[in-house]
Amino acid sequence: MQNAGILTPQRGIFDGLFSDYAEAKVAQYRRRLVAKTERELNNLSDQQLNDIGVPRDQIAQRAYDSVYDPASLKR
Repeated sequence: MQNAGILTPQRGIFDGLFSDYAEAKVAQYRRRLVAKTERELNNLSDQQLNDIGVPRDQIAQRAYDSVYDPASLKR
């Protein structure tokens, strides 16, 4: 047991680049999802929006919340 050592992960030059790339892809995906959600809600009639409880003037905020803060929609 004397030779047992602790392994520590080595950070390479590409680790930061990969995480930055992954974060950028997630951000891009979220922006596209907000835009798609907003576009689809805008295509609904006033009656359909009324049925689901979304006022037309709150479409942009509801689309944003559905992607970035889904817990806020349950309140």
